[in-house]
Amino acid sequence: MTRTELAIGEMSCASCVAHVTDALLGVPGVKAARVNLATERATVEHEATGAAALIAAVEKAGYTASTVLDEDAARRERDLRARRTLLAVALGGFVPVFLLGMFAGDFPYKDVLMLALTLPVWAIAGYPFHRGALQQLRNGRANMDTLISLGSTLAFAYSIYATFAGIAAYYETAAAIVALISLGKYLETLARSRSNAAIRSLVALQPQNARIRRADGREEDVPIDDVVEGDVAIVPAGQRIPVDGIVLEGRSAVDVAMLTGEPLPQEAEAGSVVRAGSINGDGTLAIRASAVGAGTTLARIVAIVREAQGSTPPIQALADRIAGVFVPVILGIALVTFLGWIATGHAWPPALLAAVAVVVVACPCALGLATPTAVMVGIGTGARRGVLFKDAAVIEALAAATAVVFDKTGTLTRGVPTVLAVRPAPGVDRADVLATAAAVERGSAHPLASAIVRASDAETLDAPPAADVRTERGAGVRAMIAGVEVLVGTAAYLRANGIDAPERASVATQVHVARAGRYLGVVDLGDELRPQAAPAIEALRALGLDLTIVSGDAAGPVDAVADALHVDGRTAHASPEGKADVVRAMQRAGARVAFVGDGINDAPALAVADAGVAMGGGTEIAMETAGAAILSGDPSALAAAVRLARATGRTIAQNLFWAFAYNAVLVPLAAFGIVRPIFAAGAMAISSLFVVGNSLLLRNRA
Repeated sequence: MTRTELAIGEMSCASCVAHVTDALLGVPGVKAARVNLATERATVEHEATGAAALIAAVEKAGYTASTVLDEDAARRERDLRARRTLLAVALGGFVPVFLLGMFAGDFPYKDVLMLALTLPVWAIAGYPFHRGALQQLRNGRANMDTLISLGSTLAFAYSIYATFAGIAAYYETAAAIVALISLGKYLETLARSRSNAAIRSLVALQPQNARIRRADGREEDVPIDDVVEGDVAIVPAGQRIPVDGIVLEGRSAVDVAMLTGEPLPQEAEAGSVVRAGSINGDGTLAIRASAVGAGTTLARIVAIVREAQGSTPPIQALADRIAGVFVPVILGIALVTFLGWIATGHAWPPALLAAVAVVVVACPCALGLATPTAVMVGIGTGARRGVLFKDAAVIEALAAATAVVFDKTGTLTRGVPTVLAVRPAPGVDRADVLATAAAVERGSAHPLASAIVRASDAETLDAPPAADVRTERGAGVRAMIAGVEVLVGTAAYLRANGIDAPERASVATQVHVARAGRYLGVVDLGDELRPQAAPAIEALRALGLDLTIVSGDAAGPVDAVADALHVDGRTAHASPEGKADVVRAMQRAGARVAFVGDGINDAPALAVADAGVAMGGGTEIAMETAGAAILSGDPSALAAAVRLARATGRTIAQNLFWAFAYNAVLVPLAAFGIVRPIFAAGAMAISSLFVVGNSLLLRNRA
């Protein structure tokens, strides 16, 4: 299966989306097609079909298509300039026509003057609408262009007839239809451009050049496209990092806020992993590139956000079905309106005006923009805050979640063993216990041994080096220090060697220490809670979510974390499939479950959950199974993600309600002559602006 993305031009409303979708689905080999009005893109999944066939199908349907996807900014700027020019023509003719029609008395050749002023408005500013309508007519279809072109043409043609027949003309109506809707489309384009600001801000994070150190020591600035894996990039203080890589030299604090939402800079030194797009702090770094171009974390995030913004949530299905028949139904209502007025004894001019009002007031554009603009803003806002949504469906699922299941290790805890306490025997110094254990464990690669060594080094403790180190797997280590035998291991291991090691109640992993046959004490190790875990749990509880912790760890450590966080739901000794079973059981009980894990060994649970959320950063995110990711790894960001998802869902519902209610109320009012065409044109423009503007408010609501 091949996936192809196309940039689609000339779309104006929800009916256009339906037409392009039908055209793509009609190409042999196409299995699925998603078309987004707000992003003006189509994603096509197909077999044995080239891009040329897809483009040809779209063009045959009356639209433009291209595989060039990286010129959004330039294309939108060209579109804005063109709309600005046409708007100037439209307003230049409409304003004097409106003033003459509304406030000037009769004078010779008044209607001829108004005809001359209206003609360029209808012919030049209205040309894009007329062209679109004719293209649709050739294909036996209709869209918003059809409504605008038909309404303005009928009003203009009638006014020309009225001028020579010596009866009242409606030039201001014909000019208003084109001018006000052109104004609305221009403002809508501006607003839609703002809704896509997240993509542009992410793309802007990528430096265009990089300073590369060559093998002979020379440094030169090269275009970013010329950098290859293995190159050594030199990044001065204050510069953006151009590649993903490993720090070879230097020390600095790296600002990763734009990538992960993490407000505190991360320390970087030799061996640290850094990401493209982050900002180097106060020191120069030499970085060996491990990923460049499309392979960087930044490029992956841009690709995921771009694809997600083009997706549609399940709630859009109803709007799509209605959009497919919207314009033909409106044209039918307009015809019935005209015939109804004639049948009730009215003259044909007012009957025609009522029909024109119906055609002009109907707004399929608001219907087409209701969902995608909210999705674009919601996903873009999340990306700026370090929350990555894979598609629109996960936003809807997360908004509807009633329960959150957390994996423990690496999610609520740091995922790295830490010395929690050192408990010496009576008469023994605490530092002696830790230093002795560290001396024996220093050569071991075991995670618990590394934790003991780190703790000893952090306190700058010292002990003679250990010799003749012998490990008994799963039990302990025997070594000689200054000619004296030292044992480090489980209580059972020490007792088996004649040392009276007491069993001490603890939820931590215990490492006991003895020297020269004397018991020294015990080191408690465990997985330390993340500092943000408690606030994260409280924030989610405040949102009304039921909380559960599940882990493959033993019951003691799981209970300790659950008790510390005041979480009642808990499951220990859970295998990866067992975690998925916990999620399934909650779903059978009626819960909508969001599962939060590290995205690797939690893959089964992430896949079966209603909303899977992976914790972590960069390439470690398991986006294949998780629908969303918290890039910073901060669990407190989950509550923000839930609030954003809920706010996005509310905005979609508000937009769809407005789009449906607007048409349901104003179309009948227009049919009964209550809404005149000049006001219908303004209402149509405002309806689209309301939907886009309401979506933009999302950035402040969540």
